This record gives sequence, C-alpha cells and structure tokens, in this order.
Amino acid sequence: MKDLGIHLLLFLPVAVAIVVMGTLYAEPDDAKAFGSLPRRFAWFVGGCAVVGAVLLAVEHLFASVS
Repeated sequence: MKDLGIHLLLFLPVAVAIVVMGTLYAEPDDAKAFGSLPRRFAWFVGGCAVVGAVLLAVEHLFASVS
C-alpha cells in the first residue's frame, strides 16, 4: 500500500466529520453527545480498521498472483 501515512491523514478528518454528525443527530442532548464523541470515534476507527484488515487478508489469500 503506497503512502499509508497520507491515506490515514486524509481518513481522520473525514472520520471525525462522520462521527460528529452521526452523534449530534443521534443524541438529543448536546452535552451528552459531546461526551460520547471519543468513545464513538474509537469504535468507528476500530471498526474501519477491522474491515480494512479483513479486506487485506482476503486480498492476500485469494487475489494474489504468484
């Protein structure tokens, strides 16, 4: 994977925007919503990491040409 650092730097602001918008729409109380942002962000990024790892594993196992 080329330029992993650049991809991560581009992913993080988009992930923050997704989590903030989802949290503010899901919680009626803003104070409660802002309090849950770190936990929701960690779950979102962790979930994306798991999906990425599974995709890379599937690619390595089935799509590699030797």
